Amino acid sequence: MTTILPDFDFSPAESMTVAERFSSALEKARSLVEENGCQRLSGFPCVPTQGATAEEISRLEAGLEHPLPVEYREFLEMARYLKIDDGYEIGGMDADGRYVTALLWVSDQHASDTRHLVFADYWAHADGDQMLIDLANPDGPVYVYLHEYEGLIEQYAPSFSLAVWRLVHEYEELNS
Repeated sequence: MTTILPDFDFSPAESMTVAERFSSALEKARSLVEENGCQRLSGFPCVPTQGATAEEISRLEAGLEHPLPVEYREFLEMARYLKIDDGYEIGGMDADGRYVTALLWVSDQHASDTRHLVFADYWAHADGDQMLIDLANPDGPVYVYLHEYEGLIEQYAPSFSLAVWRLVHEYEELNS
């Protein structure tokens, strides 16, 4: 079987708590959006400094008709969403009534007999690739749907917090 995603070294993040991973990745993302100009082009923060309230997260879950993974909830409490660049973003909440990133949605079309939470754009390989969480195992691995490869789905990270870590550091590597 062909593997598209390259291996990634998670070891720098593995000794951190989930909150430390998010804090470090968000700090790195803030510097990246200043360097790449994304923040100058946006009327909204690309990396919000304020998170969502418990009530906002509950409304989001009610709309999805699924609870969010524990780490995803923790992320949204720290940052409402994350936009490093076009195609490198994690969806979540709005910014003053406007959505800066793609909306979260539940899909039963990415794989048969499996429902996924589609929560991020990941265009490292092609426009339209997405990050997914298997709703049967919401606190498990994060996957990437690679539409240019006949809808291949590959594991991206062992957990949501490690997916955030990888997205930020992978973007930095690809653009340095």
